[in-house]
Amino acid sequence: MAHDVVIVGGGHNGLIAAATLARGGLRTLVLERSERVGGCAATDEIAPGFRVPALAHRTAIDSHVIQSLELERHGLRIVRPAAYACAPTTDGRALIIWADTERACREIATFSSIDAERYPAFLESIRRITVVVRSLLDASPPDLDALAPADAIRALRTGRQFRALGRTDAYRLLRWLPMAVSDLVGEWFESEPLRATVAADGVLGSFLGPRSAGSAAVMLLLAAGEGRPIAPGWMPRGGGGALAEALCAAAKQAGAEIRTSAAVCEIRVDDDGRATGVVLESGEEIGASRVVSAVDPRRTFLALIDPIHLPPEFRRRAQNIRMRGTLAKVNFALTAAPEFQGLAARALADRVAALSGCVRLAGSVDSIERAFDAVKYGTFSDVPWIELAIPSVTDDTLAPAGQHVASAYVQYVPHTLKDADWDHQREQLGDRVVDVIGRYAPGFERLIVAREVLTPADLEQRVGLTGGHVFHGELALDQLAVARPLLGWAQYRTPIKNLHLCGAGTHPGTGLDGRSGLLAAQAILTAP
Repeated sequence: MAHDVVIVGGGHNGLIAAATLARGGLRTLVLERSERVGGCAATDEIAPGFRVPALAHRTAIDSHVIQSLELERHGLRIVRPAAYACAPTTDGRALIIWADTERACREIATFSSIDAERYPAFLESIRRITVVVRSLLDASPPDLDALAPADAIRALRTGRQFRALGRTDAYRLLRWLPMAVSDLVGEWFESEPLRATVAADGVLGSFLGPRSAGSAAVMLLLAAGEGRPIAPGWMPRGGGGALAEALCAAAKQAGAEIRTSAAVCEIRVDDDGRATGVVLESGEEIGASRVVSAVDPRRTFLALIDPIHLPPEFRRRAQNIRMRGTLAKVNFALTAAPEFQGLAARALADRVAALSGCVRLAGSVDSIERAFDAVKYGTFSDVPWIELAIPSVTDDTLAPAGQHVASAYVQYVPHTLKDADWDHQREQLGDRVVDVIGRYAPGFERLIVAREVLTPADLEQRVGLTGGHVFHGELALDQLAVARPLLGWAQYRTPIKNLHLCGAGTHPGTGLDGRSGLLAAQAILTAP
C-alpha cells in the first residue's frame, strides 16, 4: 500500500497525530473535507481587512506538543493575555482578574475584602489539585481488561501525587468532582461577579448549568492545562489559522501528505473485520494499513462505517454518546473597541490590558442558570451568557488600524429549535447577543461593520461537529477517562482492527490542547 496511515480529518488533533506518526516513520496521509485544515482553529475574513477567529477564540496547545513539534520554528507566535478575565457589571463597575495575583486581589477587594483574602488560597488549592488531574490527562487511560506494567507505574505515580496533596486538598478533590460548580464557588466567595466568572469554566461548551452535578469536574478538567481556575488560554498571532498553519508545516516537514477538499464518505472494512482504507465522495479509493479518525466517534461509527461491521450493541452505545451542543458563535467586525462602562475611568493602557483575555458577561450564577433553563426546552434565552474575546487589542494583524474584531461564545443555544428553525431565528439570536453586549458597552451596535452568526447546527454542517458539540461529546463523569468514548474502548482503538480514533471524543477530550491527537499517535506507534 502507498500509505501506512490515512487520517480522516485535518483538525488540530489530526494534524498533531499526523506529525507524530510521520516522525515515527509511518507514511501518513491526512484527508480534510474542507478547503483548509485546522477545523475549529481557523481564521476567517468576515469583511475586507477584518480577520476573526472563525470558531475557537481560545487555545491552549499543550507545551509538550509545541516543543516536540517545534511549532514556534514553524511560525507559531503565542500572544498571552495580561488579564485572564474581565467581568463588567451593569452598574458601571468591572472585575478584572489580572494574571498578576496581587493585582487581581486588589481588584477583587473593591467587591469584597473577604474574597480578596481567600483568592490566593483558592488559586493554590486549584494549582495543587490540578497537578493530580493533569497526571491523569497526560497519559492514555488504562485497559481495564488487560492492565499493563506501564499502567501500574502511572497509577503509582498518580497515587503518590494524590497523597502529596495532604488531607485538605485530597478531600477537596474527591468532593469537588461530582459537585455543582455553583456550590464550589459559593463555598469560597461571596461576590457575584467573582462567583459567576469562576463558575463559567464549569459550563463552557457543555449541556450543564452551574447548578448541575459534575460541572465542577468540567472546571477542574479545563483548569488542569494551565493550573488555574480561569483559563482563557491564548491566541496565536494571526488568529487560530496561524496555529493550523504551524501544525500543517510541522506535519509536512515530518513527511506527512495533506490533502484538502477530500471528503471521506466511507471507511472500508474487509471480511476479516480489518480497516483497509477509505473511499472519498469523489469515488476515489485510498488504501492504507491503518485508518485513524479525527472526527467525532458518533460520526465515525454511525456515518462512515457500514453497520454490518459493528456489533448492534456497540452501535447502540455509540448512539447514546451525549453530544448536545449548546454553544453558538457570533463574530463581529467593529469600527472601534467596545467601551465597557466599568473600564471608562481607567487609563488607556489598563483598558487595553483588561480586554486582552476574555470578557465574561453574566450578572450572576443565577443568570447563567436561567439561560440554561431555556435550552432544556428547545429555545434560547432572552439574556444568554456570553464570553467575548477581542483578539485585535493585542494582535494588530487582525483588523485595519484603529478598528477591531470580536468573537462571542454564546450559551445556551440548542442545536435544534423546538417550535422554529434556524433559517428564521439565526438573526434574532444575533440581535439578542448585540443587545446583551450593549447593556455592558453602550453603543456597541453602532460599531458593527459586519456580523456572522453560527448556531450549533451551523457548527455541525461547517466543521462536522455532531450535534454542534465543541468537545466531540460531553465532559461528563460517565464520558471521561476509561469511558471516553466508550467503556472498554478508551485506548484510541475500536472493534475494527487497525481503525483508531484521535479526535477530541477520545481521552482527555479537553478542547484545543492537542493531547488527544498526541496520545493516540503514541498508542499507535507502540501498538503490536
